Amino acid sequence: MTSSNYGFLHNETLPSEDAIVAHCRQVGFKVTGAPLLDASSKAIIAWVKFGPNVTVHEARTQDYAANALASTPDSDVRVPRVFHAFTRKHPACTIGFIVMQHIEGADCDSGDVDLMAKAVQKLIGVRAPSLTLGHVGGGAVVHSFFLDWIPVADYKSVEDLDVMSTT
Repeated sequence: MTSSNYGFLHNETLPSEDAIVAHCRQVGFKVTGAPLLDASSKAIIAWVKFGPNVTVHEARTQDYAANALASTPDSDVRVPRVFHAFTRKHPACTIGFIVMQHIEGADCDSGDVDLMAKAVQKLIGVRAPSLTLGHVGGGAVVHSFFLDWIPVADYKSVEDLDVMSTT
């Protein structure tokens, strides 16, 4: 599945999908992300998140959140815009790749709890385009909240989830 029809931010400096996959393979699949560097300047042109649980649906949700927060004048939370997302078959599973803007900054640590809580509150405030659970534009609900990461029921709304969890 490729991302060409999802309205992601265009970045003409990105390498090919094959080159991105080769780069991630070289970095190693024990990590979940790596910078993509410009071949001549060695400057970071993008960040790529990759792994077996990474999906194009996740990329669409991320890009929706990035656009929503960017259009909020007082937002101090930055979410990277997505340039491209795709999947590739691997002998053991399918590997997903999300190529996104690189936002320079320091990693969070335990001293940043209050800032992280504010960021989470800001993200919770982003209104989804529909009340259906799951990713923007569709896709299965996948979360560690569920046994084996996948729900056993087809929840149509948060209310359905709430009712099912109390019965």
